[in-house]
Amino acid sequence: MGLDITHYKATLKKPAIFNSYEGSYMTEEEFEYFDVDFDYFKDCTQKIDIPKVLRTLIFPKKESDIDEVKEWFKNSHNDLLFEKNLGNINASIEHFMKNKQLTENLFCTWDAGKWIGADIFTFEEGYGFYYEEVGYQRKGVNKNFWGKFCTSKIQCFTSRKNFEFALSCVDYYWHEDTEEDVVLRKQEFKRDFVDKYEPHKSWLEASY
Repeated sequence: MGLDITHYKATLKKPAIFNSYEGSYMTEEEFEYFDVDFDYFKDCTQKIDIPKVLRTLIFPKKESDIDEVKEWFKNSHNDLLFEKNLGNINASIEHFMKNKQLTENLFCTWDAGKWIGADIFTFEEGYGFYYEEVGYQRKGVNKNFWGKFCTSKIQCFTSRKNFEFALSCVDYYWHEDTEEDVVLRKQEFKRDFVDKYEPHKSWLEASY
């Protein structure tokens, strides 16, 4: 495990990358771990598209893994399929959708180690806001960051002062770090977090 620091920004525009498991949307029912109320983002709240998964397909990558993958999903309602040529998975999904009369829907895939998963989904209308990632850094901060942002259930911080404090914490982390590495890291953090900050839209999320 490690620390991931991300700058997200609420937007009225539906993100171009939008699927069932990384929808980049927030509803009031799912809103938690913030240092503000849901109304803080009222300038961006609207009717939004929320993905609803209809079927999930699981493709073991190797024939030798089929039994293990079956055991992993034995208590689920997922459909377990096998495709020797992983390059044909999309065609297999489309064939499945045609047979199940699901062709009017969408699908997305993801890699999960020993298998590839696929969600067949549609959109339902809901209320909330879309958001997009505008900055990201993995680790690279000192203990002051941990003391400020990683000691309570709050993980999402919205004030500019918090963004500026986070910038002050960007420091040496790995043994092989050089002074030039730290300078570049600070420059990139300032560019992607502080300079792109917008009130009532931006939040810094610390996850670990």
